Amino acid sequence: MGKWKRGLAAALSLCLMAVLAACGGGLTEKDAETYIKGHLDAAYLGIYNKEYIDLTEGMTEAEAKEMHESNVADETEYYFLSFLEIEYPTDEIVAQAEDVMEKIYAKSKYTVGTGSKTKDGDFVVEVTVSPLNLSSIVSDEDFFEALEQAGYLEAETEEEIAAVDAVYGPMMLDLLEERLDDVEYGKDQILMLQLKPDEDGYYSLVEAGMQKVDEVMVDYYGDYAE
Repeated sequence: MGKWKRGLAAALSLCLMAVLAACGGGLTEKDAETYIKGHLDAAYLGIYNKEYIDLTEGMTEAEAKEMHESNVADETEYYFLSFLEIEYPTDEIVAQAEDVMEKIYAKSKYTVGTGSKTKDGDFVVEVTVSPLNLSSIVSDEDFFEALEQAGYLEAETEEEIAAVDAVYGPMMLDLLEERLDDVEYGKDQILMLQLKPDEDGYYSLVEAGMQKVDEVMVDYYGDYAE
């Protein structure tokens, strides 16, 4: 069986998304499934499967952990803080938000299906994602009440709004964390992840597929609600 050779590719919410590469001769559909599941488990759940690491040449558990931590940090910076409407996050708020984001990711739901090899030599693996609907546990009224309590209606300058965020941010994060056990999931989304060989016969995970997984894994605004 050929080894999977590790690489890196940048994406907004999967900044250290491992690029899959392997000599095609010994690669099987089962290997593709193992890699995809291992990659998702590492990126979202912080679970580092030995089978995944062994399939990836040069990959270590420390690097898989780095990928997960980067994913949490990027999701927090680009999406989570925006969803919470925190304009001026302090270092303390960012740290708290990343901790809550970690707990949100821990509730990720997905199933990795069977892999298949196409006539062109690509591998395709079906993944079913159940979108976690954050809007199911926080309402517009929750946002308004928290902003009002923090003094947003009286804030006019940037400094005053920043001072409001220093109160409002932790308030919303605490509320969200308290309600996580009641979060709902939207309609299952069936996605296809593709492993494509380069001219040297090494396979890479097509980035667009992982970006789509990341898009639906956490549904901030109920776009995939039942």
